[in-house]
Amino acid sequence: MQCSWQRHRTDPVEDLSDRPGRMEPMATVSTQAEQAEEESAHFFEHSLDLLCVAGWDGYFKCLNPAWTNRLGWTVEELTAAPFLDFVHPDDRAATTTQMDRLAAGAPTILFENRYRHQDGSYLWLQWNARSAPEHRLIYAAARDVTRQKWLEREILEIADREKERLGRELHDGLCQSLAGIAALSATLSRRLAAKGESAAVAEAAQITRLINESIAEARDLARGLGPVGLSEGGLAGALATLALNVEDLFQISCTVDCDNPFGGLPYEVKSHLFRIAQQAVHNAVAHGRADRVEIGLRGTDKTGVLSIRDNGVGIPERARNVDGIGLHTMASRAHLIGGSLEVRRRTPQGTAVICAFPLPAIPDPGDRPNDVQTDA
Repeated sequence: MQCSWQRHRTDPVEDLSDRPGRMEPMATVSTQAEQAEEESAHFFEHSLDLLCVAGWDGYFKCLNPAWTNRLGWTVEELTAAPFLDFVHPDDRAATTTQMDRLAAGAPTILFENRYRHQDGSYLWLQWNARSAPEHRLIYAAARDVTRQKWLEREILEIADREKERLGRELHDGLCQSLAGIAALSATLSRRLAAKGESAAVAEAAQITRLINESIAEARDLARGLGPVGLSEGGLAGALATLALNVEDLFQISCTVDCDNPFGGLPYEVKSHLFRIAQQAVHNAVAHGRADRVEIGLRGTDKTGVLSIRDNGVGIPERARNVDGIGLHTMASRAHLIGGSLEVRRRTPQGTAVICAFPLPAIPDPGDRPNDVQTDA
């Protein structure tokens, strides 16, 4: 398919070779221009990335062969319908928002959405785009990141399983061992008291107290590592337990408001939402130095919203992409359940973390790539 910028010049060319300051004849300049145009066309045709020119009318104007190689559709099929028809239904609103930003002159960098393959599955595409308002066109490059998304999902799932395993080991192993030691220490204290050894009794009592404090700390760690009550009490119950633990550990106010509790969410979605809330609360206490945190959970129509608001000092603008405060991980979790994450400063102070996600079920992230292996 020949794009508008690939057309060869057919208009008359004025010979400027005899003008002062012109060192090369026009024929040479024309040859160089044709060569550069041919190289550009060669790059466009053979690029592994999905290159395109799209119009503000919502249709593709020009596509390179990588689109057919990746998605299975012919160029004619892709240009015959609005490109939103190929976007996953849950990603169309966000894609339209990016289109509006491009029309306003802002570049789109590293935006992700899902495109439908000819076989009905979906591929994750990561976009880098810029608009040309004077021509009402958008020039964009997309990269297939489906395999990366699946690997990211598996890494998070492995990390979550390991956290839960450590939590169980702490609770069922270390805590039980410490409880046994505490019981022996208490028995020793009674025997020493019977023999009238008051000094030894006081020391044994001190040992028992320290062991009990260690048991309490280990249990708190175990509760923090695993989403307590997620399977039994649902997401609302797990968030309520999280709030109680935060109040007990940090002596701050942490409340949960479930305006419209909903069920039917897959465990994976509930787990990711819980981890987002857990990380956001940790940020509020550790980085924001907040003394009040409000967790909200509500659903309207086909969209659920998880919000975490605090009254701390807020996250500095320059820190919003720092991995140390877990923002990248929270955003990844939101994307894995088909949602979006917004982090913004509150007025007059504090931070708001908002995760919007589809209801009642998670969207299909696409067929697993052939080169991603999992355990049976």
